[in-house]
Amino acid sequence: MQKLIIGMAGLILACSTVSWAQSFDPLEPASITGQTTRISAFSGKPVPRFESLKYAAVHGRTGPSLEYPVAWRYERQGLPVLVIKESRGWLKVRDPDGDEVWMHTRTVGGHPSVMVHGEELVEMKHRADANSRLIAKVEPGAIANLIECDGEFCRVYMDKRRGWVPRHKLWGAPNTSAAPVTSQIAQNTTAKLESQ
Repeated sequence: MQKLIIGMAGLILACSTVSWAQSFDPLEPASITGQTTRISAFSGKPVPRFESLKYAAVHGRTGPSLEYPVAWRYERQGLPVLVIKESRGWLKVRDPDGDEVWMHTRTVGGHPSVMVHGEELVEMKHRADANSRLIAKVEPGAIANLIECDGEFCRVYMDKRRGWVPRHKLWGAPNTSAAPVTSQIAQNTTAKLESQ
């Protein structure tokens, strides 16, 4: 069975070009809204935590060994996943859709990344300010490297552009909800309908 989490082209409206020349510093572990964090005896890292897929093709298995069948084949390098459990050499992860599988530790890690979510294009701004100059509009499903977060915004890098995106529109950002993207969209839609 394959799970193609392919996503969209990413940027829709490019208003400026920016190159990414700075080196990347991994983010400090941060809390995940609504989750109790503990330190894993296997890796010494906090669980739960967001990580990303290292490779363009990663198998998600039904259990923590190669003897278990492949439940999903993920074909999206950089896809953020939530590590929810660890065993020796294996991580149980939850993908943005809410499916849970086991992945070998060597297939997960690399640069922290986030996935844009929602039902509409998301604005990428020049600064961490809603009134800042527009750099681009990003399609839901686009994957970006996470640089840093500051207040309600996170700085990301994608398609040769750096900019600031609202933190609540990024699945995989520190101090955000670990709920599946589809349930977050449903909650936001319900809240909008109730407010009308």
